[in-house]
Amino acid sequence: MSRPVISVRPEASLEVAASLMSTHGVSGLPVLDRRPRLVGVLSQKDVVRVLHERAGLSLPGGIFDLILDSTKARRSDLPRECRTILENTRVRAAMSNRPITVGPNASLDDAIRLLIEHKINRLPVMEGGSLIGIVSRHDLLSGFL
Repeated sequence: MSRPVISVRPEASLEVAASLMSTHGVSGLPVLDRRPRLVGVLSQKDVVRVLHERAGLSLPGGIFDLILDSTKARRSDLPRECRTILENTRVRAAMSNRPITVGPNASLDDAIRLLIEHKINRLPVMEGGSLIGIVSRHDLLSGFL
């Protein structure tokens, strides 16, 4: 489990969330309201989904996709358009609003099962309605080493 947990508010922009993810080297953030109560989870996939829907951006599957897809190279306005979308879209519009969570006493097997079953990469750890940590696939894999 990782602590302290880097989180974001639902009213923050995707630009702020993306900056937090980049700065802290994480691929997702729990979303906490002012109480602070867990109201969602935002992942890099969620951000890319918004950029895909609104700007047509998609991540390449590999280096060949970058080389062979010349249409992306011709869109010189794409970075600016994506930046505008990130600035103007709120986290609440992109987040998963039914977060899957675990308690602090959850077993390793339970955590792994939930990650696989729900096809997610992180589990907020909740105790008494409060976010106390987060377990990521990386945490679980590191535990095996």
